[in-house]
Amino acid sequence: MNSSLTKNRLVLTKERYKDFYTSLLETWNGLAIPKDSEESWRKFPIGSVDWKELQFDPKELNLSATASEENTVEHSLSEETIQSLLATILKYTPKDYFAFLSLVAAPKYEIFLLEEGESEFHFEEDGDKPKHSVRIFYLTKGKTTKTQIQLQNHHDGEDLHMTSALDFYIAEDSSFLEILDRESSDLDLYRFRNVCILGQNDSQVKYHYYPMGGFRSKLFLHAHLLGKGAEVSVDGVSALGGRNLKDLDMEMFHHADHTTSKISYKAIVTDKSHHIFTGNLNIPPNLKKVTAHQESFNLSLNKKARAEANPKLEVLAEDVSCTHGATVGDIDEEQYFYLLSRGLTPEESKSLLVTAFYGETIHSIGFSDEVKLSLESEIKEILVGGK
Repeated sequence: MNSSLTKNRLVLTKERYKDFYTSLLETWNGLAIPKDSEESWRKFPIGSVDWKELQFDPKELNLSATASEENTVEHSLSEETIQSLLATILKYTPKDYFAFLSLVAAPKYEIFLLEEGESEFHFEEDGDKPKHSVRIFYLTKGKTTKTQIQLQNHHDGEDLHMTSALDFYIAEDSSFLEILDRESSDLDLYRFRNVCILGQNDSQVKYHYYPMGGFRSKLFLHAHLLGKGAEVSVDGVSALGGRNLKDLDMEMFHHADHTTSKISYKAIVTDKSHHIFTGNLNIPPNLKKVTAHQESFNLSLNKKARAEANPKLEVLAEDVSCTHGATVGDIDEEQYFYLLSRGLTPEESKSLLVTAFYGETIHSIGFSDEVKLSLESEIKEILVGGK
């Protein structure tokens, strides 16, 4: 892991926080690998996973593995704050098997204290053995930051392998946090990942998600708008080729009045790939002045490729403004033939229309043009040759 903020990185080990770990195990012992029949997993072929090939045996996890103490000498987190963060994580980690697998099997927990300005983190995942990680990105009251997260997975073998990860993004009162989350996975990877976003009073969180590559992946994103005036927006683009399957399950939980959430996600599928997007909205009764929007746009470039959109809303309050929408379709034939009539080749015409489909999403992120061009290049590389 390389970071521009290593002085504000704190590594927690299990020996030091035994009470927290004991609480984890109480929940963990009641969990099992999910089944195809479970609602959140019915689209993901979890029942056909060969765990032996992934070198993963849930009955023989090495739960005693620990890392050496790496507490940063210049971090400014008090022991009280650390304990509060651990309690928050225990409260808001979803009761998903792989979320708790990360908590119990990760050799260490990393806390990153975000500062003003821009930062960038690179996390490398090498080899064929299962990898488990827990990362906490923490922004204190009143601060503004933009953060790039890059997860890169690669191996030299030909066997399937797996990772599980739990990532928390915590924004305290009146803070602004913009995250560009980029995944790069080799073509043999099963990736199980949980992302949790917590926004306090008058905080604003913008989360941009760009997953590239991989074999099978399941993402749970849970955003909790905890304080009055909190805002959370999530967007991104999935580009799938080959036999890649990505299953994204995103949920917004409103806990306070005057909160605003938005999900706007796009997917492009080609070859024999399969993309599933499920958007969930939860607004309990008695909340006031809540605004929530959800939209999913999907573009198919091949008759054998599949894209699904599943909007779900549980709105029990009355003083709300909620909208949702979803589209799944092919390239617009009228636009395509118009470009052909203007002298463009079929390849140029298709490329232009696909770029227009995802371009607006990329160019809305608050990062440099160099970063945006890099994202476009990765997407184009995946879609080259798609019919």
